[in-house]
Amino acid sequence: MARATSFLRLLLVVLLFVRALVCWALYALSLESARAWPELAHLRLPVYLAVVAGFIPVVMGIASVFDFLGAVDDDAAFSDRTIEILRRLRLLTGVVAGYVCVVFGGFWIAGGLMHPTLVFLWFVAEVAALFLFTMVAVLERIFVAASELRQDSELTV
Repeated sequence: MARATSFLRLLLVVLLFVRALVCWALYALSLESARAWPELAHLRLPVYLAVVAGFIPVVMGIASVFDFLGAVDDDAAFSDRTIEILRRLRLLTGVVAGYVCVVFGGFWIAGGLMHPTLVFLWFVAEVAALFLFTMVAVLERIFVAASELRQDSELTV
């Protein structure tokens, strides 16, 4: 069992590394965009900081998944600990869904223009975040029911 979770942990570390590279690439892209559109250059730093701040709940979510894998490794998959981790993960995915909505709306208002491709990207990101939120909420409810069944089973034996 630990072999499967160690592979997942490796994938999560790779994801964190890719997030760090994306932050670096976004900075270079923001400089290039400021040169290409000087009338929007004043928005370069606020937009960059808003995007990087959006990675904070993602990194916290990855940390929650690390905690969840630790609980699975400790054979405490259906425990109060995992339910609390899933609640935290549900909250973080809700924050990401709200953040995507606010940031794209703010970008639209601040920039005064929005290409249809960006609107499509906005909708895709929002649907993905809401889908993830729903799936974590369902998973949390399943774990709550399984934990209650486990506790009832322990009381009857």
